[in-house]
Amino acid sequence: MEKTIFCFGVVIPCLLLTSISFGENLEPSEAEKQEYKQDMARIRALEKSFKPGLVNDLEDYEKFADGIQNKWRDRNREYNARLILRICGPLSSGTFEDDRRYDLAREYALSALERREEVSVEIELELTGHVVTLMCTPSAPKGADFAQRRKKDVEIRLHAWKRLTDAIDPNWDPNDLPLLNVTPPPTTGMRAGIAPEAIKDPKSRAEYEAAIEKNRQKAERYRKQSRLRTWSKRFPRRAEEYIVRAYSKPPFSLDELSQYVEKHIADKKTRVRIVDAVTKNMEKQTPKEPSTQ
Repeated sequence: MEKTIFCFGVVIPCLLLTSISFGENLEPSEAEKQEYKQDMARIRALEKSFKPGLVNDLEDYEKFADGIQNKWRDRNREYNARLILRICGPLSSGTFEDDRRYDLAREYALSALERREEVSVEIELELTGHVVTLMCTPSAPKGADFAQRRKKDVEIRLHAWKRLTDAIDPNWDPNDLPLLNVTPPPTTGMRAGIAPEAIKDPKSRAEYEAAIEKNRQKAERYRKQSRLRTWSKRFPRRAEEYIVRAYSKPPFSLDELSQYVEKHIADKKTRVRIVDAVTKNMEKQTPKEPSTQ
């Protein structure tokens, strides 16, 4: 039951986007793009080689994963994060028997999120699902160790949550669709979608190319805002469930939780709901003082 519950953040399907947003990264070179594709292919090939069931060698996979991480962690942050996200998949699924696989997935994900502002929002959200601490198994951390891990897990979720909220444009109109094909200037008399090279007049061709680029940007924005709204329907709820569950276990720290949600969550009702839920759970676990009457 524990392994079903705590992994809720990992069941979010990976978004294999056709276009990559590089955050603060510079556009990668063609050589770097090719290298990234080759390493992603290596990871996928290894996945296909796994035997069914919990019989695969975790140490061998860890060595492979370390090689990918060491190669990319100080290079393109977006590429590194995407590769690590793929690495974390088998660790959070039924591929290895050793529960240490969850700790490895957490460590890799945290490493990729060290400079998360340089990673696209959606990849940060996906990686956050691997930043998980076991809570109910015999090997689950206790005391100060658990408190430290809990603090990090929650901070990671709240940062991703806030970034998701900030990235959503409240003025975006889902009914304002991009064009399937852009129409050239009327003076050309040409059909929509014609190649710009077919327009001989330089001024008309430049006007048409500018319109195509504007529509491309609109289409990319449309896809991004649509995906972010899909995330907004599931991520906050799952993050809230994890936060409440984590802070409902000892050692209790309601003040720490209150400070965190106050800093990262703008919606007052959400902040109150989280703190109230944890408070009630704490009260259920706190023995009542015997009556003196």
